[in-house]
Amino acid sequence: MFLTDDVLPDEPRAATGCAVCRALKSQWRQATDKGNPAYDMSHAVDLAIEISRHPHAKKRQA
Repeated sequence: MFLTDDVLPDEPRAATGCAVCRALKSQWRQATDKGNPAYDMSHAVDLAIEISRHPHAKKRQA
């Protein structure tokens, strides 16, 4: 493997029911699609990080 090899990052996990995560994941898919004008692996990595750091309210345990 070389630094110039195309490496697809792992698909980020969006929180279920979160519209922000859903929009970010849609952008991530576009950024990782070589046939899409929005193809940009650097941006895809940034989006994956943003999805992983997007805050969600945690359910309180009784």
